[in-house]
Amino acid sequence: MFTWSNVRALVIGDVMLDRYLEGEVNRISPEAPVPVVRLAREWYRPGGAGNVAASLAGLGCRTMLAGASGADPESDRLRQALLDSGVSHCVLAERPGSRTICKTRVVSQGHHQLLRLDQDGARDEYRAAGTDLKDRLAALLADQDVVVLSDYDKGTLTPSLVRAAIDACRERSIPCVVDPKQLDFRAYAGATLLTPNLLEARRAAARPLDDDDAVAEAAAELRGRLDLDHMLITRGADGMTLATSSGLHHFPAEVREVADVTGAGDTVAAVLAACLGGGLGVEDACRAASVAAGIAVGHPGCYVVQGDELDWALRGHSPKVRSPEAARRWALDQRRAGRAVVFTNGCFDILHAGHLSCLEAARKLGDALVVGLNSDASVRGLKGPTRPVVGQDHRAALLAGLSCVDAVVLFDGPTPEDLIRQIEPDVLVKGGDYSIDGIVGADLVRAQGGRVATIPLVPGLSTTSIFAASRDAESRRHSNSA
Repeated sequence: MFTWSNVRALVIGDVMLDRYLEGEVNRISPEAPVPVVRLAREWYRPGGAGNVAASLAGLGCRTMLAGASGADPESDRLRQALLDSGVSHCVLAERPGSRTICKTRVVSQGHHQLLRLDQDGARDEYRAAGTDLKDRLAALLADQDVVVLSDYDKGTLTPSLVRAAIDACRERSIPCVVDPKQLDFRAYAGATLLTPNLLEARRAAARPLDDDDAVAEAAAELRGRLDLDHMLITRGADGMTLATSSGLHHFPAEVREVADVTGAGDTVAAVLAACLGGGLGVEDACRAASVAAGIAVGHPGCYVVQGDELDWALRGHSPKVRSPEAARRWALDQRRAGRAVVFTNGCFDILHAGHLSCLEAARKLGDALVVGLNSDASVRGLKGPTRPVVGQDHRAALLAGLSCVDAVVLFDGPTPEDLIRQIEPDVLVKGGDYSIDGIVGADLVRAQGGRVATIPLVPGLSTTSIFAASRDAESRRHSNSA
């Protein structure tokens, strides 16, 4: 069975620090026709090759990152951001003569980007760091299942480092996935899988790629010319085209509402690498990458797809069903956009009109509704060995199908307290059979400025009453037949 946590992945490439300055915009400066941003918060996350590593760690892979940075405060922030994202080991060749590559984005509280400031490192220093990494390559490759070369053309991935890494992977039978940036793809010859976007492929092919046939022809031609195992051209809304030794394959894009395409290429590279490192075939890897990209672009900013979130989507379930970590990030995105998050929870074993009435009322108390759903194990612990009647996957799918529900999160404990602590809702809601003070998590929500509410139940309509009526009807049928 494929398990993300069994995959050991190494990412080598141009590492960056992404800095976000977020604030409220409500006036134009009298000094110049520019918006005035009242700074509310500041945060950091890994960028470039760091985002690929964070994406692999988000899936659950054991991830190592090798790159370069300056010897400056931004390097310290980058290391902390990588640690926070779950990257287990980080090898950064610090170059005192350079600066850490940093992109600063000024964004509104609706997450609209207002300005970007780029701080690049000294290219010669980053090339020297690439030479240092080449000398350490054998140690870096030890015990790895897959390698990703994440090239942002900042200097770290020198031609000699790329050549040495690809050759070493070939010798060790380790898949090597390359996300290219250099105009001349000959630097990546012999890789397992090359993943240019359409613009990069067009430049490498030196001709327009305006339709499916032209893209397919270029993919096959580049694969052969570069002695690649596989060539994948990513095409945004038009999906992905794969060339292999067995032929050509097209993977349509997952149709979702697009919020932000930032980092989608990194998501694709990470999922492809994780799948190949775990022993999956390249076509299955491409299908998984397409689904993951569809999830990522549905979120503002650079979103890291979680392993269980992707597993659920690959089984054909609604993207509304999220892992606790994915739900936490989603709720944070909602609040950044100025939307109030509402939370409620329950077993929902046999979804009925009473549930629907309460859920619709809960949704009206805010802008986005998260439903915490007791897992099968949790329901058994609360209601006995004969419950639930409906399994957790089916209960989750039914809830996700309701227009008033924006996210569904399964939890195993007897109460959703830990989940509430992660989600940090603005509004906590339960049915009218609860007192405000008796609602689990009420103290947590009120302590952070949120509110707690109850909703009247539909009289005479509950799962228990439905079960009782069913048993009575069955008993009457047996009596009449006797």
